Amino acid sequence: MISSKINKRMLFFSILFSLVVSLNYPLLDAQAEVQDQRFSDISNEFWAKDEVMHLVDEGIINGYQDLQFRPGLNIVRGQAANLLTVALNLPEAPYQPIFKDVSSKSSNLRGAMATYQAGIFGGKPDGTFGTSDNLTREQMASVLVRAFKLEDTGEEVRFTDDHKISESHKFGVKVLMQHKITTGKEDGSFAPKDPVTRGSFVVFLHRAMIQTGMLEEREPIKFNKPQTTGKFEPIRFAQNFVNVPLSDDSQTFLRSNNYLQLSAQRVKQHAHATDRIYVYGVSDMNKTRVTVTKRELPNGDYFVFAELRNPDRLPIRVDLVQVEDNIQSMRLESYSKYPIKKDIDETFGFDIATSPVGILETITTQGTSQQMIAKSYRSRELELRYSNGATSHTRELQEEKDSYSNIMMGPKRVSIYQLYSRGYDIVDQWYLASAEKLFSTNERMDAWMRESVAYYKKRNKWYTANGPYNKMATTIEPMPASGRGYGRNLLLVKEDRVMLLYNQTQERFYENILHNAFTNLTIFRGSKPYWETEVTSTYLKHLYNFTAPFVDTRFNEQIALFLYNGGNAFGHKDYNEGLRNYANLLVQQHKSGNVSALSKTAYYIPDYFPAKQRVRTHTSMNHLLGGMNILLLAYQEFKNPVYLENASAIEKAIRTEEKKWIRSDGDIWYKRAPDGQFIGRDYVHLTLEDLIHSYEMWSKVNPPQAKVFERMIRSKAGYLNKTKQGYTTKIKEGLQRINMSNLLPAGKEHTDAL
Repeated sequence: MISSKINKRMLFFSILFSLVVSLNYPLLDAQAEVQDQRFSDISNEFWAKDEVMHLVDEGIINGYQDLQFRPGLNIVRGQAANLLTVALNLPEAPYQPIFKDVSSKSSNLRGAMATYQAGIFGGKPDGTFGTSDNLTREQMASVLVRAFKLEDTGEEVRFTDDHKISESHKFGVKVLMQHKITTGKEDGSFAPKDPVTRGSFVVFLHRAMIQTGMLEEREPIKFNKPQTTGKFEPIRFAQNFVNVPLSDDSQTFLRSNNYLQLSAQRVKQHAHATDRIYVYGVSDMNKTRVTVTKRELPNGDYFVFAELRNPDRLPIRVDLVQVEDNIQSMRLESYSKYPIKKDIDETFGFDIATSPVGILETITTQGTSQQMIAKSYRSRELELRYSNGATSHTRELQEEKDSYSNIMMGPKRVSIYQLYSRGYDIVDQWYLASAEKLFSTNERMDAWMRESVAYYKKRNKWYTANGPYNKMATTIEPMPASGRGYGRNLLLVKEDRVMLLYNQTQERFYENILHNAFTNLTIFRGSKPYWETEVTSTYLKHLYNFTAPFVDTRFNEQIALFLYNGGNAFGHKDYNEGLRNYANLLVQQHKSGNVSALSKTAYYIPDYFPAKQRVRTHTSMNHLLGGMNILLLAYQEFKNPVYLENASAIEKAIRTEEKKWIRSDGDIWYKRAPDGQFIGRDYVHLTLEDLIHSYEMWSKVNPPQAKVFERMIRSKAGYLNKTKQGYTTKIKEGLQRINMSNLLPAGKEHTDAL
């Protein structure tokens, strides 16, 4: 019985609903028109969206370059005159030297002349038009009444602040109220001296045009919800814009509430990339400047490096803004899906830098593109000058910030790269853009992200046009009290791990990073044929009393190999230049007497060559092997016997003191001091990698000289096996190449040497 009643009731409501729908069916066509949002600050919630979009569609008013309308900005008399000229389709009026602030080249020329000729606007007592003066509400009333020839209806109109309305505008205010174009404020006042905003002026103008038949009423509109990435927030106050010619496919510009002006433009051609550099001065701030560098790579991809350098105390914000069209969809693959687990390293302290923002994939009518987007890095430049005239340079990283955001409105996207300076600092931001996919598969993209997070101390993320900055060891100077000292570490300027991954996968991202590394190394080296450090090691300073700049043999050896291998991979004509230069530098040390000699034909080359002081430093096994291997490679490449002669002298010195180099536990001593004393615990894996390489090199050049390195390999590998400290991928693959896989130490495999 109950079920029967429920069914009858449901049937009744179903019939009733059908009747309502059929009766109201014509109203369905009259629902709001749905369209894409066109301004990031004119949404469904904005009170005057219909009036704004109606006048925009009629071509009467526009937004700004960054696709904002800024309805809350005060409108000035010059702008109001221009808008009325377009709305009323006023005829052209020739220039007359009537107003002091309107020249023949003024952006307000047409509006001022046309509205003056039509009797809508008059001048001011001081002889100006007042183009940049705010339009007040009472002035707006008068000009609209005159513009649309509105007449007094005789209706009594009163406001609570009538006494504040100027006599010259009382008629205009009254008539505007009579025609219901204005209704005044909620409290019954008119606020005659208040400025009119862009949004309010549009509403008043729209009502006037509707009432006088110049426009027809149209149905309300509804916007599709835009898609956003990051914390996108429109800037509601006035901005200055300056174009930056970065791409033919999009509009790129800088915006700021400060005036920006292009002060320099240059092209710097490197062997493996082209830098297009744009420098912009900032008004009222003498030395503050924004530098945008577009680094064009051989495959058509490019980096953009933006730097805001502010030596003044006043805060400043400058945004790099990009507007793109014809976009169908986008998605951001964020690094945040792989959280970083950090520790406090005894050598490096705590690294506050994390990861880039992620990879933005965009599908357009032209295909799929990807873009690696970084965070912004705010730092303070540090310099220590020594009595000998040398200097040491680092930076104090003050803040890393996720400063990228975008909004996609239909097919248009606005991307914002925010540069915010607090004063006395430098703010860096970068991104890498490709018209292709940077990674061919999501699996390879994720693999790189996971690796970057796991090895965050050795993966670059803070790139600049002059190279990457990374956390420096606490034993360098200048080191800020915060411990956040960052600098250009030559071992990380070269992208050794990326080279290996590129050879394995040929991924476009790795190719681009390598091109950038080649360029950064060229910039770092400058006019010298080798690389000198730009920071001072307090460890070396205390030992030998020398400061930056100095040559670190290990850095130069690995850079020479990186450029040699990379040059072969990319077909560079200068692939062996670094190899020759560094081999010559090593040979020069013997000629100049900067060696620790056991005999005329057996000697060690020191680890470091100070630029400003004459001092002989220690020799560590890994530096020694690296230099010897470079000399052997140079001999193979150039057939110059002097390279083999110096390599043989190093091999003979190691062979002569072989038993001294090997510790009682089978490990290798870290270094040999200038006085012949063997000191320190060796690297866990690095020296074994070098020993394997040395064995391979001598096996090709003169096999008998490889014997000493075979014995040291067995000793070092045996020590690692006993202590179960594992091995690196390089060790595993190297032992396979030399048929000694049985020596692979126990323990886990590491990507990077410890």
